[in-house]
Amino acid sequence: MGQTGAVVVLFVLLIAASGCISDGKTVIKAKVLVAEADDGTPEIVSTDVSTETASVLRKYQDAPMNTPGVYMKCIHNPQDRGAFIGYWRSVSYTGPGEYELMSELKKVPDDGDRINVIITIEDMDETGHPIKLAKTTKQFRWGD
Repeated sequence: MGQTGAVVVLFVLLIAASGCISDGKTVIKAKVLVAEADDGTPEIVSTDVSTETASVLRKYQDAPMNTPGVYMKCIHNPQDRGAFIGYWRSVSYTGPGEYELMSELKKVPDDGDRINVIITIEDMDETGHPIKLAKTTKQFRWGD
């Protein structure tokens, strides 16, 4: 390894040791189980929501929306006309199965605050307008 390579390795180790990379960031994670009715319409069977620590090097922010797609948005204190605290997230809808979505937080809630995680399955109609095929809301308290 040359001198430049050694400097790069040393730099990365120093950053990791300082906690800049290893500390991570809190994200909201949703696992969504989808089935289809006899007519092919998607049905959200279950939604499990949790928080987890993810690498600070990964971005879980707004991305171009997938159509058809499974979408997630997170709302803080919905009883008070809450604000979005997460980014719009989506994955392509490919039929029945399990889907996983993760979102960074724009604002970290206080312990005990209520969070609504809204999951929808959407597509476009023939005129290009979005249509909701299925929707569910999972509520949890931050810090539980």
